[in-house]
Amino acid sequence: MSSYTHRSGPDIHRSHHGRGNNMASTSRTLAPQDESGIAGALEGIVTKTDVVAEAIRSGNHKDVVLVRGGSATGCAAAVNASSAGGEPANAGCGVPTLQQMISQVGGSQPGIPQEKLPEFTSVPANATKWARRGGWLLVKINTRYLIAGDARETGWVCLKNAPLVSASFLPHPNPLTAEEGKAFLNAD
Repeated sequence: MSSYTHRSGPDIHRSHHGRGNNMASTSRTLAPQDESGIAGALEGIVTKTDVVAEAIRSGNHKDVVLVRGGSATGCAAAVNASSAGGEPANAGCGVPTLQQMISQVGGSQPGIPQEKLPEFTSVPANATKWARRGGWLLVKINTRYLIAGDARETGWVCLKNAPLVSASFLPHPNPLTAEEGKAFLNAD
């Protein structure tokens, strides 16, 4: 089943065993020492943007590998629940609505409370600033659960209970800590 493991060394490893998972090779092949090295190593693992976009556009859904940065706690919840946002996984959850995606990407809007949803990227360097809060969440997820998100971030939004095929948490080598009494921006 799944388990959250916090590593102390810089190697990237699998912490959730999923079906059809080829992410196990990450533990043997990647050992970067800094965030740019980790982001560069992830470039060879994460599914390219055009492949994700085509699968969604065509309806020929497939499992893709995406990444996001987040807190160790938030990433652990996703790994342990086998869902994008740490809630009980629901294979029938579907894709976020356009309004949910706009709320996630655009933030709060007058009179409409913001709905925070998991947003992954197909460009690992885009996840780095968020990974400074704890680390990277590397997932394999089916495109049937994704909608295009933030164009600048090459984002892909899904519901919190979207099931993951597999997931790994990669701790940041030098995570930031929030100032006392202050939260991180866009914290999960």
